[in-house]
Amino acid sequence: PEQVVCHVDMDCFYAACERLRDPALDGEPVVVGMGYETGETHGAVATASYEAREHGVESAMSSTEALERLPRRAGDGTDTGGPTGVYRPVDMDFYKAVSEDVRSVLSRTAETLRNVSIDEAYLDLGELEWSDAAAFGRSLKHELESEAGVVASVGIAPDMTTAKLASDTDKPDGLVVVEPDDVRSFLAPIPVAELHGVGPVTASELREMGFETAGDIAAAEASVFADAFGKRGRALHA
Repeated sequence: PEQVVCHVDMDCFYAACERLRDPALDGEPVVVGMGYETGETHGAVATASYEAREHGVESAMSSTEALERLPRRAGDGTDTGGPTGVYRPVDMDFYKAVSEDVRSVLSRTAETLRNVSIDEAYLDLGELEWSDAAAFGRSLKHELESEAGVVASVGIAPDMTTAKLASDTDKPDGLVVVEPDDVRSFLAPIPVAELHGVGPVTASELREMGFETAGDIAAAEASVFADAFGKRGRALHA
């Protein structure tokens, strides 16, 4: 049966929560992670706002490297002569409270809701007409921002994989609808590294085999991938 699946991904969620708590951080480079607490010297970045990413700070980066790329802003406002960022330690209790506000909005929007993380969920939109999908997405994004205080990127498609990829293509604050007849053309140029289940090592192996995009994989025989990766390769081709 034809499905209408919505993937909701809260943009830079931990940083968004910190901005919700302190609106003065809006537009500032915000980094949330472990190792920024008083007395701590080791840790890693959990979330970096898009402003912080412009300075090379990324999720999972060590706190030391992040601070080298984007120094911590001095509390007294001292001019360091270059760009600085606002660093915050992880406050999971607060983030979970905001996540509950998000889930409250999502749970009344669709009968079937699958939460996959603190900042990500899938909705089964049932018999929603494709002609109404964009309006639904805009309404949902508005409700999340007005009631939970955070911004989401939304992808709507006939299946979960395509919906997730759709939500990733127009971040932040994006909305992408992929109707059934457009799925193949939408997926074809997606780089292999962005496909579900493809990590850095597999992506490198695929590129060495001459496969750069999802379309390249789909155009080849399934046996090529089964020979290279076993059952995982056959599933990837499918």
